Amino acid sequence: AVVSTQSTGAYETTRMYRDLKLRGALIEDKTLKILPLEEICNKVVDVWNVSADSGNLGIFYITNVRVVWHSIGNDNFNVSVPYIQMRTIKIHQSKFGAVLLLECLKNAGGYNLGFRIDPPERLTKV
Repeated sequence: AVVSTQSTGAYETTRMYRDLKLRGALIEDKTLKILPLEEICNKVVDVWNVSADSGNLGIFYITNVRVVWHSIGNDNFNVSVPYIQMRTIKIHQSKFGAVLLLECLKNAGGYNLGFRIDPPERLTKV
């Protein structure tokens, strides 16, 4: 029973490393909550989430574990996508222009998440 409890605890504490998370408690005091051993590689401001019919302005974090976006106006409007749940990352032409498209695996919901970063030169650097 001890091993089972330890295994369950370890499994639960590593969910953020492997599960796509929508509208989670990812942001505290306008700052990304960092996971153990996680490092922020890049923080990109003025990034539009254009996954819906309208865009929402926010901040994009690229870490060694995942990509996180959150709205500037509402910290609870966010998404955390671990690399293990991504099928592809590419620049894609959409009705909003060129966007960074994160295509998630089917077991992660099969989401296609689009992020517009202006000007286009900034997009290619991300």
